[in-house]
Amino acid sequence: MPQKKVDFIIKTQGGKNVLRRYKGSDAVVTVPDCVEKIGDFVFADDIESNETIKKIIVPDSVKEISCDAFSYCEALEEIRFPNGMEKFDINFGHCPSVAQVTIPDSVTQVANLCSSKALKKIKVGPNIVAVHFSVFKKGKMLAMTPKTVADILCANPAYELLDGFVVNKIHKTLLFRLNFDKSKVHVPKGIETIAPNAFYDFYRRTALAKDMAPLEKVVIPASVKKISRVAFMGCENLKDVVYGGMSKNLQVDSWAFFMCPCFHNDGREITCKDKPKAKPKKLTNLKLERIGIIHRKIKAGGFPTLEELRRACSDDLRMNFGSATINRDIEFLRTRFYAPLEYDYYEKGYYYDQEFSLSLD
Repeated sequence: MPQKKVDFIIKTQGGKNVLRRYKGSDAVVTVPDCVEKIGDFVFADDIESNETIKKIIVPDSVKEISCDAFSYCEALEEIRFPNGMEKFDINFGHCPSVAQVTIPDSVTQVANLCSSKALKKIKVGPNIVAVHFSVFKKGKMLAMTPKTVADILCANPAYELLDGFVVNKIHKTLLFRLNFDKSKVHVPKGIETIAPNAFYDFYRRTALAKDMAPLEKVVIPASVKKISRVAFMGCENLKDVVYGGMSKNLQVDSWAFFMCPCFHNDGREITCKDKPKAKPKKLTNLKLERIGIIHRKIKAGGFPTLEELRRACSDDLRMNFGSATINRDIEFLRTRFYAPLEYDYYEKGYYYDQEFSLSLD
């Protein structure tokens, strides 16, 4: 029996028809064709779980599905995802009956692939060119490790493990690396694009960090034409990137080297055939002073906001700093000093979730 339209609460947000809530009690739910986005906790939540829905059919009109759209659907076994969606970032941690998922071929970016131990089979399409490793919660490793994601992707012949890297053969894209035992690595020849998070040091805040060799040097062949946004994010020990071609042939995103202390965000220090090696960028005393101010402000409590931290640094150092600079300092605190720094969405400010002391000597 088709669901009554009154069972669905649909709101217009940002010019899109967003499904905000389903109030019916059917075992098979077909989302209306007019819906373009499915919001969080539409079918259930942590207060009122759903134990009747077994299958959800999402129409092709839907292009975006929020991370917790299906959370707390206890009996949910099957979801038919729409063709046309490009990003797949769905948490199945509270869907204990979902054992297998088929991701549409249209998807190009994925995250949260292994968010549930109940998931036994995940089938992916051939067009994934970016993997986002949302693997931490308060400094603890979750299920989505590079090895598990590599196993999922390489079940599709469009992907392969090549010289310690997982690559998309069709799109000639380097997705991420598995050779964490090496401090110097060579990107395979024939690769044309280095994807977002390809070299992201996502283990750095876990107990597994002691088993990693800090990444210090990367050699990139002339076949590479593009380095994507945050491709080298958090590579705090990276000091040398060598490109085998001319600088004019390499497109580097303006945030490709975000949180790399020896590089500007745009990677202008990359050594090319027509550009000699630049001197490493050093951590400035001014940055250390800002980090000290931020640490003391957070340590004092009260959930300081980003604007309050920015204002404190500007007032104490008598200089005008932007929010982007303070954001980078906050991430530097997390990645370089392993600060247990969290953001409280209710208080809209930062706090340490455990005792933490900072030495800048």
